[in-house]
Amino acid sequence: MGASPLGFYCLIVSEKEIREIRSTTVRSRILRVDGGKSRPEEDRLSVEEPLEIAVQSGRETLPLGVAFRTPGDDEALVLGMLHNEGVIKAYADVVSIRFTQEKGATMPAWRAMAKVKDHVSFDTERHSRAFPISSACGACGKSALESLRIEKEDRFHDACGPRFSEALLLDLPRRLEEQQSDFQRTGGLHAAARFNGDGRLIAAAEDIGRHNAMDKLVGAWLRDGGKEPWDEQAILYSGRLGYDLMQKALAAGCPLLVSIGAPSSFAVELATLFNVTLVGFLRGQRFNVYSSPQRIQFTD
Repeated sequence: MGASPLGFYCLIVSEKEIREIRSTTVRSRILRVDGGKSRPEEDRLSVEEPLEIAVQSGRETLPLGVAFRTPGDDEALVLGMLHNEGVIKAYADVVSIRFTQEKGATMPAWRAMAKVKDHVSFDTERHSRAFPISSACGACGKSALESLRIEKEDRFHDACGPRFSEALLLDLPRRLEEQQSDFQRTGGLHAAARFNGDGRLIAAAEDIGRHNAMDKLVGAWLRDGGKEPWDEQAILYSGRLGYDLMQKALAAGCPLLVSIGAPSSFAVELATLFNVTLVGFLRGQRFNVYSSPQRIQFTD
């Protein structure tokens, strides 16, 4: 038992213990209506819970905000957030991530304290409360428009990135769906996945928030040593592709982004600016290419 930075008494637990304590889905009693007839049934819901995140460098502690996420690999989530927000550049920048649970809370109250090495500095004005306060949009919690700046300076070269044929591109959703175990049970989770140049699925992450899934994907990559360069990979998203996902993809350094859903106008503008191949509405035998089509091998 110990005291959190906010003064609450809490239980210190490990990432493994969090996975054992919390499930990614819960059972719920519902009334199903079909064809004018109703019957009681049991359904599965995706869990959404808050995780308060703070970072400590030396004697300075900065609260970063609250992420509403699906429990599961919270360590990767925190790592990915720190990387995508420009706080850290490598896994080695992090000394430890301590998870605590407030005892006696009305609802599950988890906190993550990421301790970084002394050489890691952060911009208090830019990063304070910079993270999302909901699972809907990764930019919704930004404290100022200035914090929406993109760190990447150069455009991707045309020769950079994998080349996907139409057939391979159309098969990506099936390959991702095979890895979405919780989505199969609930239908309520988003996913982000990494594919190599041959179309092999390297890794996938699920969460109730699109941006959380991307953070988990990047965090797991950092933790595993960052062996596969992002500029040789493609990312597939299961839903809408907006600024939040585009910013995180640019921070990672990926030039080929594919979404089953629709892109936003801001995402298309950024993709055009940085020469990112952006594919949207990848459904059935159809898809739209919004920018830099040179990374797609068309049949005619």
